[in-house]
Amino acid sequence: MSESVFSSNELTFREWHAAVLGACVGAVAAYARTADYAVLAGAVAALFVLASLGVARYGSVAGRTVRKEPWYALAAFVAAGGVVLVAVP
Repeated sequence: MSESVFSSNELTFREWHAAVLGACVGAVAAYARTADYAVLAGAVAALFVLASLGVARYGSVAGRTVRKEPWYALAAFVAAGGVVLVAVP
């Protein structure tokens, strides 16, 4: 069982890590799309979503974390991607 990130917060380290990874990947994928790398952005997004849902696997700690907390990762992925798409012209 993961320990709490903060003393009074119930958010675990694994959940926090999955959210940070999702936000980073979402921001990079969205920025790649705005920089005319739509195919790369689609491939990164598809791989991340498939890995989060357990269809695709990669053997890193990040991959295991995202697979165990997919909804934190996917929510942060969508939120950060949306912010970048709105903020970057």
